[in-house]
Amino acid sequence: MSEPRDLPVCVIGDSFVAGYGDDTGRGWTPLLVEAAAGEGLHLHVTNAGIGGDTSEMILARWDEVDRRRTSMPGTAVIAEFGVNDVMHIDGVERVAEAATLAALRGMIERGPEGRLLVIGPPPVAWDEVNERTTARADAIAAVCAEAGVPFVPTFDALRPGGAWMREVEAGDGAHPGPAGYAQFMDTIARPVLDWLHALPDVEPL
Repeated sequence: MSEPRDLPVCVIGDSFVAGYGDDTGRGWTPLLVEAAAGEGLHLHVTNAGIGGDTSEMILARWDEVDRRRTSMPGTAVIAEFGVNDVMHIDGVERVAEAATLAALRGMIERGPEGRLLVIGPPPVAWDEVNERTTARADAIAAVCAEAGVPFVPTFDALRPGGAWMREVEAGDGAHPGPAGYAQFMDTIARPVLDWLHALPDVEPL
């Protein structure tokens, strides 16, 4: 058996990253840490999830990622966003598609080469929002493919049913409870863990 490996990770994004709705205070990020530990990968995670953040707001606070990478150059970065971008306020979309993609390109430009992964936005309880979310997720995936950045979709796996949609619909319409986040983690676990395992070690400063 190989020796356990330590890996710093910064997870940046919106309320889903922060685990809103989970009354245990966990969400999916700690579940990722636990799953990785079971495979001999010890993740040292900085959770930089803020409720309500759009792609533009996440890019605007990218210095949180930069600071982490300065102290730990091998830091892997996982970004999740998109649902807040397509929400409407007074009938106006918060972030247009072109602006979302510009923010994503900014993250890719500032992110660590070969050590950035993007997770796609999940479904919520409102059909009109979900229609916009699927279109935005497709656009995000296309930019990631063009840039060679791994993209892990979540929408199609979570939308048909299960704990995610059951808890979202029983709650505030957007956020699940513990079982929903467990389903989210089951959806992303294998591609994210495989990507983390494949990252080369980086010598500390």
